[in-house]
Amino acid sequence: MKSQDSMLKTKKNLASRFSVGRLYLYMIHNPVNILYTGLFIVVFLFSYQNTFSKKKQLQSNFSGKIEFEGEESHRILTQNASATYQVEGGVNVLTIKASDEKNLESVFIRLLDVNGTGTYFIPGSGNNNNIGNIIKNLNNYNDKDNFYVATLPNSEGILSGVGRINITKLDDDLVEGNLILISNNPKGEQAVLESAKFSIAIK
Repeated sequence: MKSQDSMLKTKKNLASRFSVGRLYLYMIHNPVNILYTGLFIVVFLFSYQNTFSKKKQLQSNFSGKIEFEGEESHRILTQNASATYQVEGGVNVLTIKASDEKNLESVFIRLLDVNGTGTYFIPGSGNNNNIGNIIKNLNNYNDKDNFYVATLPNSEGILSGVGRINITKLDDDLVEGNLILISNNPKGEQAVLESAKFSIAIK
């Protein structure tokens, strides 16, 4: 038995050396193949690294001009933005959040039945109660007048705010587009977000 095992190991070693030897001779007689092999390895490693770290490299940005009634308009510019795109109740739901670190002014968007790029309206129509909120200061969450919302018409048919969002890119990693939103607080005061652009990584 030992002699048979020894013979098998010897044959495997010889076959391995023979294969390596043939590969070496092939490379020596065809130098260009060494270059192509090296390039293949570099491209493979780069592609693997790029795929592995793609989400880490994605940076979120949200910018626009915002104005609260009785105040001057100003810029909102932040990287503190996030998005989710998932199925809820059988429909695709896109949620976008952005908050300015300096003054905690925030924007919250929730769109139903989003099936790709295109134009979506806030608050929508029919059963699509899309949500568009402008929050003056996240810390004042107990103050109802701090929340400016766009909602479907009430029982009297009065519409509170309106908005439009154009989604120009949407995949598993990123959502991009532009937005305009007019919303009102319970006092009837208005907040307007215009010329808003975003590029946000999807979690």
